[in-house]
Amino acid sequence: MPVQLTTALRVVGTSLFALAVLGGILAAYVTGYQFIHTEKHYLSFGLYGAILGLHLLIQSLFAFLEHRRMRRAGQVLKLPSPRRGSVALCIAAYQEDPDYLRKCLRSAQRISFPDLKVVMVVDGNRQEDAYMLDIFHEVLGGTEQAGFFVWRSNFHEAGEGETEASLQEGMDRVRDVVRASTFSCIMQKWGGKREVMYTAFKALGDSVDYIQVCDSDTVLDPACTIEMLRVLEEDPQVGGVGGDVQPPGKGMAVEDDQVQAAQVRATEAWSVHQRHVSREQ
Repeated sequence: MPVQLTTALRVVGTSLFALAVLGGILAAYVTGYQFIHTEKHYLSFGLYGAILGLHLLIQSLFAFLEHRRMRRAGQVLKLPSPRRGSVALCIAAYQEDPDYLRKCLRSAQRISFPDLKVVMVVDGNRQEDAYMLDIFHEVLGGTEQAGFFVWRSNFHEAGEGETEASLQEGMDRVRDVVRASTFSCIMQKWGGKREVMYTAFKALGDSVDYIQVCDSDTVLDPACTIEMLRVLEEDPQVGGVGGDVQPPGKGMAVEDDQVQAAQVRATEAWSVHQRHVSREQ
């Protein structure tokens, strides 16, 4: 039987069944017929209850049959295993609360994804911004996998005392630190969040397949990266995936002492980075 005809019959049959149930409920309500009832009607069972019970039974039967059909279809259809792409997590930081920043970096450290790169770009390179670099060293530093660079400029505005040669040297240094380090921190001249994300994207270039982004007050679920990557790689029609963002107040245990995080639980945003990035001139 053609698929379209089968679908049409199912729609018609479901509609007729719904009308029959509605008519039966209305008739039962109007007649008020009782099969069983006690004095003062403390306990009663009538036509109305019988129709509702039959409706529930039929719905349960249909749900069971549909569930069994879907399980059989899933066993027959074997989807190819998704290719495991490389991912970089980019964290945008600006005058962040120290406790929030620590929780964000510790949650990034706990993400269950092999070879995940973490790039934190600090929007500001003044002395009062240095505490964020100190927190980066505290949580993610201390190993050969960590690198940092304090840049006088950014990619669109030269800092004080920069020459054309030193500006280009700084750009190369940012790129080298980000690409060579598993955990990297770049402090740069203030330019806003767009400038921060531009630095991360520009430095990474085509060295990774995907870029995941979040703010520095975000607490990430350990499974967030692998779950979103699974969606992206199983369906070529999907170009971007957002996380389950929960507002402050719901809470999540992020510390060993069960402190409830007052931040979001999963990623604030997820951005697909083109596999072949055209370098800007």
